[in-house]
Amino acid sequence: MSTQTILTIILPLLGAGIGYLIKYSIEKKKELVNEVTKERRAIYQQYVNLMIGLFANSKSNKKSSTDKMLTDLYEFYKKYVLYASPAVIKAYSDYFQYMYKQNDNEETDSKKHLQFMTKIMLEMRKDLGLKNKGLGKNGEMLMRALIKDYDTLIG
Repeated sequence: MSTQTILTIILPLLGAGIGYLIKYSIEKKKELVNEVTKERRAIYQQYVNLMIGLFANSKSNKKSSTDKMLTDLYEFYKKYVLYASPAVIKAYSDYFQYMYKQNDNEETDSKKHLQFMTKIMLEMRKDLGLKNKGLGKNGEMLMRALIKDYDTLIG
């Protein structure tokens, strides 16, 4: 056999092998991204449920302690820290730093708390590939349906 015949046989096989490896690698990355996205959705939903539950408790005049809320937020943090995007982690950290700086005897700024909570949700939506146009700079509109005096509080 001549060198040209051998190359004619080997080159297509080599090309097919390389093509298969590239395709396999791309499919594995897609699978991983899909799994991470599913996990993110579930974890982000827990945060949304926690925040909406907080507002529901305040509407029904149930006294939810700050300690309970912090415990729930710490539990959430343990789950999300592996899956959340850097922007979500930064927004969450900013909120906690704000809460750490609050004095127990100091009046809490509801508007500021709301902005931090909605900023986290806005970053979560971005992370999931959702559009955020019209939701406000920090996503304040995300909570508008839950707050009776929203326009006076934010406006």
